[in-house]
Amino acid sequence: MFNRLCRWRGGRAWLAGWLALMSWMNVVWAQSRPAPELYQQHCASCHGEQRIGLMGPALLPESLERLRPAEALKVITQGRTATQMPAFEGLLSPEDIRALGTFIYTPLTTAPQWTDADIRQSRLQPPTPASLSDKPVWSADPMNLFVVVEGGDHHVSLVDGDRFESIHRFPTRYALHGGPKFTPDGRYVFFGSRDGWITKYDLWNLRVVAEVRAGLNMRNVAVSADGRWVMAANYLPHTVVLFDADLMWVKTLPAVSQDGKQSSRVSAVYDAAPRKSFVVAL
Repeated sequence: MFNRLCRWRGGRAWLAGWLALMSWMNVVWAQSRPAPELYQQHCASCHGEQRIGLMGPALLPESLERLRPAEALKVITQGRTATQMPAFEGLLSPEDIRALGTFIYTPLTTAPQWTDADIRQSRLQPPTPASLSDKPVWSADPMNLFVVVEGGDHHVSLVDGDRFESIHRFPTRYALHGGPKFTPDGRYVFFGSRDGWITKYDLWNLRVVAEVRAGLNMRNVAVSADGRWVMAANYLPHTVVLFDADLMWVKTLPAVSQDGKQSSRVSAVYDAAPRKSFVVAL
């Protein structure tokens, strides 16, 4: 009996020791994995293998200028409510989360490319309803409408300027920047996001008309005074891109010197109505 008890206790102790060793080895293995490997396993399917964005936003230093590193760690840890961004707390160790947080703010060794073919292929157009109203489907004064960009949670609210009451609220692309731009009749508004997306929105029917990705890091968009043209100013790549009012690609203009030896980021583009042209700031 005594020998049995010793064997049982010894076996239990051996098993406990083996499990503890395996647990320790798993922790060491997980914490020793490089951040790029962690990114490819947990992040690339949504944010792209080169961090230029897919379903999720681009995770490049240029695109994260308005997101502090501490807030980025919070997002990785806790996720984002009402989005497809999951929480990694419990799945990844604190060390891994910190490694990912540092990695996404690290510049790429090779600048990613965004070609004309990429632009054309990125265009999205939701199905058009059988009938659309030729006047606002809401009762407020269309000439006294506030379009409020909510940068904190990536939404836009349409507010009745007479009663200061919300008419409609809808989600937007990540980190809108540069302010909304309107067509002359006030029906359509264009939004530009930090990670290069342009959204055309029908204010009268409260629906997205079309979207296209002009670049990987965009500063703003401008709409011509006649409403026929839309131009995007890009930090990455160094270009301005011209679209028609339906966000169909027309032309890409590289921001280079006359001799072609130097290029520049484009910081802004503006409509110059008297000249029937656009003005670009480098």
